[in-house]
Amino acid sequence: MAELKHLVPTDPEANILYEKCSDVDACFWQELAERPPQEVTARTGASFIDGTYRLSFLNQMLSIAPAQRQLVIMDKADQEPGFQLCLVALLFLLRVNTATLNPNPVSPREFKGGTTFFQGPHALPVAQLEDRFGQDAAGFLAAGQQLGGQPQGLGDAALTLPVFPGLSVGVILWEADDEFPAQVSLTVPAGLDHYWPLDTVWALLNVVTRELRRAGSAQPYLLRP
Repeated sequence: MAELKHLVPTDPEANILYEKCSDVDACFWQELAERPPQEVTARTGASFIDGTYRLSFLNQMLSIAPAQRQLVIMDKADQEPGFQLCLVALLFLLRVNTATLNPNPVSPREFKGGTTFFQGPHALPVAQLEDRFGQDAAGFLAAGQQLGGQPQGLGDAALTLPVFPGLSVGVILWEADDEFPAQVSLTVPAGLDHYWPLDTVWALLNVVTRELRRAGSAQPYLLRP
């Protein structure tokens, strides 16, 4: 398998070479096409129908056809899913075993090398969430629940978002006040780095925060009185 660090640029969404699903390395598609479907579905919770995997993603369903090297968001077939979503969906199907994944939430910075990796161009993607929801905890919860998220009793508001079967991302919000700016923290399953390198974890968080921002853009700003 090609080294992932050569496949993921520092900002995939801004790099024209890494914008589309078709830009994901063909080796991942080929590997998935060669895997026994019953092994993949037993390990991940996906289903396999007529040569196509069906994989739940937040409140949506992905259709992934390895032979055609195609991923479609089923209720948004005309929407380009993007490089990062395709990458993490393929790497979920290829690498993750939900039965042995430690689900306890941790900061990605706790992974080996995480403190160094998740800074600079690979900083955790929290700034736009802080900007949109920093004074709008109600809007944050509404956007998260639109994605199938479950509220949690942390911070001023918190969500657990079921990204893929057995793999959730946590988002914790502290609203801005007179003394401190808004702050968002992200958590992932503690065992995720056993299956993925850190750049794939980063891509996952980029995908999740993008979807949460999109959901938030449809919500009215509900500022605190």
